[in-house]
Amino acid sequence: MAGIYIHIPFCRKKCTYCDFHFSTTFQGYRGEMLLKMIEELENRAQEIQDPIESVYFGGGTPSLLTPDEIGNFLLAIRSQFSLSTDAEITLEVNPEDLILENLDAWWRLGFNRLSIGVQTMNDELLTWMNRNHRATDTRKGLDLLQQYAFSVSIDLIFGVPQQTEADLEELLALIDTYPIAHVSAYALTQEPQTLLHHRVKTGKEPQLNDEQQVAHYRLVEQALSTRGFEHYEVSNYAKPEKRAVHNGNYWKGKAYLGLGPGAHSFDGKRTRRWNVSNNAQYLKQQDWYEEETLSADNQWNELWLTGLRTQHGVTIERIDALGGFRVEEQRMLETLIKQDKIHLQHNGYCLAQDHWLAADGISMQLFRAG
Repeated sequence: MAGIYIHIPFCRKKCTYCDFHFSTTFQGYRGEMLLKMIEELENRAQEIQDPIESVYFGGGTPSLLTPDEIGNFLLAIRSQFSLSTDAEITLEVNPEDLILENLDAWWRLGFNRLSIGVQTMNDELLTWMNRNHRATDTRKGLDLLQQYAFSVSIDLIFGVPQQTEADLEELLALIDTYPIAHVSAYALTQEPQTLLHHRVKTGKEPQLNDEQQVAHYRLVEQALSTRGFEHYEVSNYAKPEKRAVHNGNYWKGKAYLGLGPGAHSFDGKRTRRWNVSNNAQYLKQQDWYEEETLSADNQWNELWLTGLRTQHGVTIERIDALGGFRVEEQRMLETLIKQDKIHLQHNGYCLAQDHWLAADGISMQLFRAG
């Protein structure tokens, strides 16, 4: 099984914290870009021979496309690939796009999952984030969604300056009213080349508060647990049988085809590819992507980096497939077990849940140089 990721490189506005690739001035070449992306899809179809179990439209803001524009992609996918009958087909949407006309069209096109960028229900924080919607848009959209059978996921951000626990509790209370099956909860991070980074660097915003972020993380974790959500990955929570198939494939090392500027691909074995994060260069199709073949050490590092982020950890089977532990790695693992940071389970090793926020740092202690 494999997946397809389509990166729509357009947004209406630039969020304060966002470092994803997109443009807010795209109308002059919008049609050309979408045609070029479909051309890439058709030209690269032979790279994936397995049935497709997940299709994910991300970005950017895919929901600003017209139904016809989105439908052209789905038509091309269905003509070029073997799509599983129960494939997860996800569209990332902004709350302001949750209107009946769109919902009807998305359902007819075959989408069965929506990932909604709610982020917060505090209008002052939404303004600070430079989001295009307000809390009323979210509620109106979720009201309309109850007429459909979409599996609904929401994104939220915690650890925001001026954000209170009451703000988070109001956001999480949406789950008591609406049939939300999945939550992705992300700590605000200060990424280079973002407005947030500039504000912090110039003293216009305080440094992000680590203690506040940990407190918010614990609040979200507890609130979702009491509401029947399983914390199955560092940033992701799901009701039973509602885990995100697409993201799960990333962590499991399955093959996926990434289309559009800034998109990444993996053949499920050793080859990674990433397209240039530049719309003009992508359109020219000159020096527009790079590839790398992962060394055995790279594969080992990725195994720990992705595996320790998940509830099920790293299996002994996958460790043995890469040659097993070296002496110094075995010693480090034993140390981490003694420190109660990693637990031994029947088929491998998982990160203690109290240390999930430090997953990347702990996994790096088991990395190989090379």
